[in-house]
Amino acid sequence: MKSKAIIFCLLMLGIADISFAQENSRQSQLEEVIVVFKTHFDIGYTDWAANVSDKYASDMVEGALKIIDQSKELPGNEQFRWTVSGWPMKEMLAKSSPETKARIEQAVEDGNFRIHSMPFTFETEACDLESMVRSLSYSTKIHEEAGLALPIDAKQTDVPGHSWILPTLLNNAGIKFLHIGCNPASKSPEVPLLFWWEGPDKSRVMTMYFGPYYGTSSAPPENWPYKTWIAIVHTNDNTGAPSYAEFKEALEEVKSKNPGAKIRTGSIGDFYTSLMKENPDLPVVKGDMPDTWIHGYMSMPGEVKTSRALGKDIFNLEALNTFGELWGISSNKKTAEIIGNATENIHLFNEHTFGLAMSHGHGGYWAYNDEYEYLRAKGFYEPIEFSWKEKSQRVANAEMMIKPAVHQKMKDLAAAVHAEGKRIVVYNPLPWERSGLVTIQTNHEIKGSLKNLQDNNIVSFSKNKNIIQFFANNVPAMGYTTFVPVETEVKTRTETLSANEKTGTIENEFFSITIDKETGSVISLIDKKSGKEVVSRNSEWNFGQYVYERFSKEITDKYAHDYIKAGWHWAYAELGRINLTDKPYKKLSGSQPKINFREDEISVSAVMHFEPKKELNQKYSVLLTLYKNQPFVELIWSINGKPADAWPEAGWISFPFNINNPEFLLGRTGGIVNPAEDFIKGSNFDYCFLNSGMALIDSENKGFGIMSPDVPGVSLERPGLWKYSTDFVPQKGNVFFNLYNNQWSTNFTEWIEGSWNTRFYLWSIDNYDNEKSVITPSEEFRNPLMAEFTETEAGDLPTYKQGISISEKGIFISAFKKGEAGKEDLIRFWEQAGKDSKCQVKLLQNSVYRWAQPVNLRGEKEGEKTPVINNMFEFDIKSNQPKTFLLID
Repeated sequence: MKSKAIIFCLLMLGIADISFAQENSRQSQLEEVIVVFKTHFDIGYTDWAANVSDKYASDMVEGALKIIDQSKELPGNEQFRWTVSGWPMKEMLAKSSPETKARIEQAVEDGNFRIHSMPFTFETEACDLESMVRSLSYSTKIHEEAGLALPIDAKQTDVPGHSWILPTLLNNAGIKFLHIGCNPASKSPEVPLLFWWEGPDKSRVMTMYFGPYYGTSSAPPENWPYKTWIAIVHTNDNTGAPSYAEFKEALEEVKSKNPGAKIRTGSIGDFYTSLMKENPDLPVVKGDMPDTWIHGYMSMPGEVKTSRALGKDIFNLEALNTFGELWGISSNKKTAEIIGNATENIHLFNEHTFGLAMSHGHGGYWAYNDEYEYLRAKGFYEPIEFSWKEKSQRVANAEMMIKPAVHQKMKDLAAAVHAEGKRIVVYNPLPWERSGLVTIQTNHEIKGSLKNLQDNNIVSFSKNKNIIQFFANNVPAMGYTTFVPVETEVKTRTETLSANEKTGTIENEFFSITIDKETGSVISLIDKKSGKEVVSRNSEWNFGQYVYERFSKEITDKYAHDYIKAGWHWAYAELGRINLTDKPYKKLSGSQPKINFREDEISVSAVMHFEPKKELNQKYSVLLTLYKNQPFVELIWSINGKPADAWPEAGWISFPFNINNPEFLLGRTGGIVNPAEDFIKGSNFDYCFLNSGMALIDSENKGFGIMSPDVPGVSLERPGLWKYSTDFVPQKGNVFFNLYNNQWSTNFTEWIEGSWNTRFYLWSIDNYDNEKSVITPSEEFRNPLMAEFTETEAGDLPTYKQGISISEKGIFISAFKKGEAGKEDLIRFWEQAGKDSKCQVKLLQNSVYRWAQPVNLRGEKEGEKTPVINNMFEFDIKSNQPKTFLLID
């Protein structure tokens, strides 16, 4: 994979997975071959990310421009055209010299540079909905500024599998065709070469999935039934455009393989346009493709946690800024720039390359134990570790922009409220009224209780020195309410909130939890309403227990043999794990923890502290908490100073549920899926990412829900790392959340160290419903209430105010955005509960909006505008569908 030679993938790799037609058996009906030239973009991998970006904006783009000029001697339909993704082209325009920039702009206008709709290859499972929408903006902006129509094509390369959201995203953005070119060593999902990929909203995108390599072959496969073929000539990672001689050689190769056909250079979208004239009869694929690379993200567990929080915070800030202007609060004019820069950093974190490849020889070599420590002490790993810092810095950059901005917005809101003296203003970022936990840290003295000025309800709070916590009730939809201290006392304890150190039990109104004092795990969790035991007594796994795995050479080699489809001579070093000794597999958990029980006005907890042991040399804690009058269990796992270790390892929290023949329903990006029915064979059945939460239900529609705001990686029935089973269907009610792993032997971070914590929430389900059982509770945990304390002078805003509400839960407002430079404000809805409905929207009181104009995800108008009457409008929305409107005053 290091060669720059322009040779079609079939010849270069010797892959024979697909039978291609030979010259003497070419189908007579083939009339046209569209030749596309592209290079694979990695933001890293072949070099440090900063150098890669600079290379694209200098040598690489200048080389492509040179070939464009040289090819002008050829007929117009054979001149060089280079397909580029959106973000690298943005960088080329931003970083190149003025002279080169002018030439690039001209090449874009002339059609010699073809920019497809997507920013680069990313891991769709790691993305949030609105972030994915914004990722289309790089290409969109370039086309708009050039006065060109938006592209109808999209390209993803290298990554084998993608979330089901992709066809929904693309179709609803007006994009018609997707090409996926798989890594040549990685097993591919079992899909046809060309098909309609139907998303969870039933929208479709024509998709070509080429399993052998990034591009396609020079000739169509045998028995290709259409008159058009696309030959994608794909150079390797960050190698750039071909030389002029290689370009002409590639054209001659296509001509020789397709005698009698018209050969022309073009874009990926040109193939779709030509093929649609034939009214192709294509198979329809309805399914999700969990990626077999996705575990790599959990080599950066702290950054994944932060990026998931930022996925909500960025767009909460945007909505707050929009409300602030509409409510008359002074605003920071740089907020849009902050949001744009932070979103770009999140996009770059979700791009599929995390750093240099160990196998390329630029950052040490694989070693373990004393040799590893020696190499690290000598600094030989510093180049590769720096490449990981570049990746992690993307999240740090976004966090440094967003956290202070959000804090300032909340301070501005709290100061603007018409209440004298000390007050806590609580904002709800979701479009339905809700209650939830609020945490404030202040040294200001607050006594008594807190009164909600919306309904005069009195609530108690807990105070641990400067840390104040309480449950804020009835916070308006996308609005706020104010709590003020009062002398009125409320009953702060109830008989149902208790701890018993002797029996190792904590209780609230809904649950009773008993701790095993030897293992620190949960031996009993009783749902008091139903009397049902949540914990499986027949499992080999303990409930709520930290499980540490150290893998063996036997296991990693078996995985490599199961997963690698070609190129073993180089792929084993990147997908297996070299230089391991024959140490056996180990599965370890802590024991004999120090257990503390804590009680306050709103909660009761059991806290288990585990000290390092000889084999499990890690210091960690597990906290179990029940809150007053709250029907969920909170578990927090926290590790302090995990040592770096290059040996293949992983950490999990295990949850063996007491449920027979469970049906698993997973809240993934774009909708809820059933892995037994919706996962496409050959994709990742052993490990996948959640975007929200999940449920396990029995034949009576009863069961349990569980989610983590911080940890998206899960396996069902058994831990699923270093496994590739193609079609595994879980039968037992065991859920494992992956705290970290270093399975990847290239690209991703190779050893994990540091201190971090993760949260988990679980609840009972009495009668399963997508919205009530998974979508709403998960979103409320992922996107908690926001609060700020102040004692400034009273402002002018009322003490409580509703923002925007919707008639149907299960529909998110993923964006409420102030229009820039005279453009209209924008609001976007996304149905997540899998239900068609008519949604009524109630805008903020005394709204200036008079019309709602529907647009697609790239802002192109669709259909007639809808009147806003009495601050309300309504629209039909399909299950799992996005709907976007421009709000016109």
